[in-house]
Amino acid sequence: QFHELVETVRPELHRYCARLTGSIVDGEDLVQEALARAFYALSMLTEVPPLRPWLFRIAHNAATDHLRRAARQSTTLDDLAAEDLADVLPDPAVKRAALRAFLALPVRQRSAVILKDVLGSSLDEIAELLETTVPAVKAALVRGRATLRAATSAPALPALSTEERELYERYVTLFNA
Repeated sequence: QFHELVETVRPELHRYCARLTGSIVDGEDLVQEALARAFYALSMLTEVPPLRPWLFRIAHNAATDHLRRAARQSTTLDDLAAEDLADVLPDPAVKRAALRAFLALPVRQRSAVILKDVLGSSLDEIAELLETTVPAVKAALVRGRATLRAATSAPALPALSTEERELYERYVTLFNA
């Protein structure tokens, strides 16, 4: 019964978690963790809360915890799976610039941009999920979008070594897949 409840929300949860963490593998792990937490919590609740915002809040908290742990452990791009996937974007320099800019956003801004611009959530839903106010969400969106615009209009990026370039391209390919 639980599986049927979450079946329609699960793909959006995965997209959110994968984009928030920058890894499709970590995104899947976080979705599993969020669903396990939700399943356990449901056994203690008398009524089912509004499912989508509740699951997104659980996933957001799990992702935030994961990002904090990752920062302490200083994970690297080498942790990605070694799958060979086709390039999604034609220009590797564009992919690198977009990924750098996006992952440089603070978590709250990154979350707001993903939820609004990628998943199409309403401002009220985002505010509820992030446990903040609608004006705070609007501010995070404005700042996040401005940072992304500035990064995409910035001068050319410094040259990368061949090894760095291949690593970023592999990361972006896996991320986009």
